[in-house]
Amino acid sequence: MLGAQEAGLSLGQQKVDAKSNEITAIPELVKLLELSVSLVTIDAMGYQKKITTAIFKKNADYLSAVKGNQKKLYGELIRAFEQYWQDQPKDASGKAFSEQKGSSHGRVEHRRCWVINNITADSNADDWKAKTIAAVQLDSQKKGKGNTLIRHFISSRKRFADEILQATRKHWLVENQLHWVLDVAFDEDRCRAREGFAAEKLAVARPVTLNLLSVKAGIKNKRKNCGWCENYMMKVLGLINI
Repeated sequence: MLGAQEAGLSLGQQKVDAKSNEITAIPELVKLLELSVSLVTIDAMGYQKKITTAIFKKNADYLSAVKGNQKKLYGELIRAFEQYWQDQPKDASGKAFSEQKGSSHGRVEHRRCWVINNITADSNADDWKAKTIAAVQLDSQKKGKGNTLIRHFISSRKRFADEILQATRKHWLVENQLHWVLDVAFDEDRCRAREGFAAEKLAVARPVTLNLLSVKAGIKNKRKNCGWCENYMMKVLGLINI
């Protein structure tokens, strides 16, 4: 069975107040979802104590990117892996290291992940109830041009390198199979609906429609078919089988 990430499904959304941002909205969204024993992945901006506390209250764990908004923790992760690579210059096979090679959209990619599970009690990571810290390196090449990016992650659940690598890749499916489709197939970013509650209602209707149609190729054609064929529309709504 496909998970919500692979299927591109939107399980919930929360309106952000006009004078606020995602940081205040995420805990409210977490309250609405059944997350028991789940692993919640978060962008670096959302890595806040209030948010991780809300996740723990739902009997779940988090995996989050860490950047400069958490300066001390970010510095600690960088130093930890610099020391790790200095002590172990060669990547050993095992649960602490994993790699994947492949190609996508004309780009050759090589992903590598290193994890450290022995978190000391005096570290900043321990303050976040961390069980795992990780570094993920992406080497990509397209049209003769190469690029290298290293990102750092932290998790409250003990994870091995292959699990971290898989989870971080799935996190980006939300962007590639949900937000990208809403922008391209539904032209969401250029929508000029502003009067009354029009924008809010459309923001709810689009993900629901996308969930019904799934994210496989031909979203635009499927939308047209719903308008042209009543039987097809009823099938999408789950009211008939044809």
